[in-house]
Amino acid sequence: MKVAVIGSGPAGVYASLELAKNGVNKVILVEKEERLGGTCVLYGCIPSKAMLHPVHLLTELEKLGKKVSFNLDELRKFGQEALTRLSKGVEYMLEDNGIEVVRGVASLRSGLLNVNNETLQVDYIVLATGTFRERLNGIIYSEDLPYLNRDFQSVILVGGDVGGIEFGWMLRKLGKEVFLIDKQSTLLPYLDREVSNNITNYFAKIGIKLYLNRSVKEMREKEVVLDNGEKLTADAVYMTFGRKPSIQGFEEINHNPYVIVDEYLRTSVNNIFAAGDIIGTHTAHEAMYAGKIAAINILGGKKVFNKEGIPKVVYTHPTIAYVGNMDGRCIKLSLAELGRAITEKETDGFLKVCVKDDKIVGAQAFMKDAEEVISLISFLIRFNVRINEIKDYVAPHPSYIEVITELLSRLR
Repeated sequence: MKVAVIGSGPAGVYASLELAKNGVNKVILVEKEERLGGTCVLYGCIPSKAMLHPVHLLTELEKLGKKVSFNLDELRKFGQEALTRLSKGVEYMLEDNGIEVVRGVASLRSGLLNVNNETLQVDYIVLATGTFRERLNGIIYSEDLPYLNRDFQSVILVGGDVGGIEFGWMLRKLGKEVFLIDKQSTLLPYLDREVSNNITNYFAKIGIKLYLNRSVKEMREKEVVLDNGEKLTADAVYMTFGRKPSIQGFEEINHNPYVIVDEYLRTSVNNIFAAGDIIGTHTAHEAMYAGKIAAINILGGKKVFNKEGIPKVVYTHPTIAYVGNMDGRCIKLSLAELGRAITEKETDGFLKVCVKDDKIVGAQAFMKDAEEVISLISFLIRFNVRINEIKDYVAPHPSYIEVITELLSRLR
């Protein structure tokens, strides 16, 4: 069997590895970029988390009365070091598993795969081309931040999505004047209203100037004109939203606008599967999982892509994390009641959990270590663990995990 994987982001890499480790004779990964890793490694989750990490540390030290400072150039250096190492790591990992990497542009014409204008005969294709950005002249985008060799004292962020929230928080903690514009009335409005309101109020409290319920009429290098005619000026304007699926060259596959797949990630073309942002997953860990599912099904499996209980995280401080649906009976616990939070002066924040039919169906946290807390809850959701079984779990003390056991102990 010969399989071509198009794209070296998380979905493409994990599909390639799963195929190679399970006996596929030839796996070819096609990548148009010079470096491997896709948006996550080169522009998104990896450099951004490397830049955010020092800001988390200085925020924690501030609570203890200590002052530490970083400048934007230092953070960019951390981001560049991380993405370079991870990209090289992807290259070595593929090589170690016998996966051939071909640099070039792939396309599908009359059902045949073309790479660099030559037909490549394969049995199956995994489409993992991700998303792209339509760029406007003079406008900086959130993925540019790890690369730009410039500083600024004020910035306008257009878009209150995950990227806007993370970078807005980071830049504000660096002492920048931050304007954040979003057309919704609160930040992350798809969350529980109480959670969304708390996040919005926190951002206003730390000094981010929020322009909510506003859309942008005009955008220039250092100026934004809002729908009501108001003008905002700053040293830089960043756009944080607007990525589109990279369907170019594969328009023969049904899409609207993302590639349409069945529960096994098979597309409208029988021997083509798709995974990652191209099908609208939007997180690297979902893309990794989808890549593995696509590979398993190419190998003859019948494994369903299960979206239930996959956690999402926004890496601010406090961290925002959520999973599932906020249905049924919902209860909340403030971190001011948690021993570990008191010892670390991290009492801002809370966990909110919703229970239905003796199971947790959803949870949202705005707190220190929310990522770990929500990850454990996602495990409980995905494996259908009942409340009475969870109550028999013993959490370490003092820990942030205790917020789960303490909260559930109050259920009657």
